[in-house]
Amino acid sequence: MKRYINRYYLLGLFILMVSLLTGCAKFVDKPPLDEFSNDEYWTSETNVRTYNWGFYEMFTGFGTGTNGDFYFSWLSDDQTPAGFTNFVLTPPASDSRWTFTNIRKANIMLENIDKVPMDNEAKSHWRGVARFFRALAYFRLVKVFGDVPWINKSLDISEDDIIYKARDSRGLVMDSVLADLNFAYENLRQDDQPNTVNKDVALALISRVGLYAGTYRKYHTELKLPDADKFLIASKEASEKLMTAGYVLNPDFRTVYSSLDLNGDKECILYKQYEPGVLTHSVIGYTNSSTTMAGLSKNAVESYVCTDGLPIELSTHYQGDGDLEHTRMNRDKRLLESISDFLCYKGHLVGGLSASTGYRPAKFLQPDDENQLAPYNSTDAPIFWLPEILDNYAEACAELDDMGKYTITQADLDKSVNKLRDRAGVAHLQVSGHQGTAIDGTIFTDPVKDSDVPSLIWEIRRERRAELMMCGFRFYDLMRWKKGAYLDNTKNPDIFIGAKVPANDDIKRTSDGYLLPYSSGSNRIFEAKNYLSPVPTGQIALYPSDIQAGMQNPGWGD
Repeated sequence: MKRYINRYYLLGLFILMVSLLTGCAKFVDKPPLDEFSNDEYWTSETNVRTYNWGFYEMFTGFGTGTNGDFYFSWLSDDQTPAGFTNFVLTPPASDSRWTFTNIRKANIMLENIDKVPMDNEAKSHWRGVARFFRALAYFRLVKVFGDVPWINKSLDISEDDIIYKARDSRGLVMDSVLADLNFAYENLRQDDQPNTVNKDVALALISRVGLYAGTYRKYHTELKLPDADKFLIASKEASEKLMTAGYVLNPDFRTVYSSLDLNGDKECILYKQYEPGVLTHSVIGYTNSSTTMAGLSKNAVESYVCTDGLPIELSTHYQGDGDLEHTRMNRDKRLLESISDFLCYKGHLVGGLSASTGYRPAKFLQPDDENQLAPYNSTDAPIFWLPEILDNYAEACAELDDMGKYTITQADLDKSVNKLRDRAGVAHLQVSGHQGTAIDGTIFTDPVKDSDVPSLIWEIRRERRAELMMCGFRFYDLMRWKKGAYLDNTKNPDIFIGAKVPANDDIKRTSDGYLLPYSSGSNRIFEAKNYLSPVPTGQIALYPSDIQAGMQNPGWGD
């Protein structure tokens, strides 16, 4: 039984205080007085609403330790943590990400809504909520593991044929995810309760899912999955609806990342609320204490354009990186607001602060938070917000154009990434011919651009990186673009290099003076198998022997 529960959440107990549903047979005449049976529970919309609150724990936000979506997503080319971070080298026995708890919870909700005495509009809304969260849970599983079993009903312990079914293809699962989200959008209320899942939140997830699945299908040709354009069109259309729904960019780039209260913020579509003494996080503490911070990499800092809109390799505005003052001069404001205006590192502490690369992350700081220590920070975290939607729209348009399914226009850029560039004090990006890129009418191509990426897509990807730096998107962006080699320091050495600094006895530097956080033997090698995580061996062991052989992802062995 213990093994079985580890494979799939089967506990049917629902105690009202913790929002769990009982499904276990009782071998007594009367149920315990402090528990609800399944039939007793589904008696009011209030109970349905209470049941649904548990789903919101899926939104990590800033996290409760070092598990947040922001800052702590260190396996990327954006940050270099003080401790060497590598890929998993062998399949683990367990992995908390291989979980079907919320999928089962959503299926139970779907199977019981008809029992509740409420009108059809209410039933449709709550079905939409359940299918939204089922889609979110499956989307996360697919991003990590690829093929996973699609299960659209709650399971009894006797249903071994379904519990231990073989994995379904990611193509089938993502088609089902999009169907769930389309249903959710059509049936969710727009105004149920503040800051809860509604039509706009469904559109935001369609925007995110569509872009991910569409580009993954386009670039991972080895999978031979069709309909990349279907997902990209879904992303484009959902994004466009949100772009005309009344959301507005804040004047300041950092506002949405450092606010004590995001209630009423016009940039936010959904946010996670933190309150002192109730629910807090650690992001401020980890970027404002004596703990060595995960600084931005040289690669990340150099990716920001200059104020003329051109990359540093082409811009006459670029002043070099001989010191931080010149590095920051004439640069995208998003860089200036993402790192501090001083370098700090071992042997050169500033107020006790130290960053692994010298570049101290400043994006999430809020001096007015009553407690600056981890884990007691209480700034709110965006879950879905307008800048991501604008980036999604531009990228979907450019990808569809590259596929011959759409013609991207200047208007597409002006209503999306150029709004972000306006706020960042950067010249507009312009379309020039098929996938060409221009600034002030002058066509340009970044000399360090990958040869297999059109210039316009390259610059739109750059925009996404600058806007969403340290927001948890970068790793999966590289996975969907099939650019995992960016995470390999033997091929992309600048991801393990920091600022140019003077010598001191406490640090290592490159021959030309750049800070080295790690010893020369610390190499992170990317292999094709790393596009997916291994399925935990403890889960595979639960399956019949004839299915086990097909459970592991390619390259991970037995």
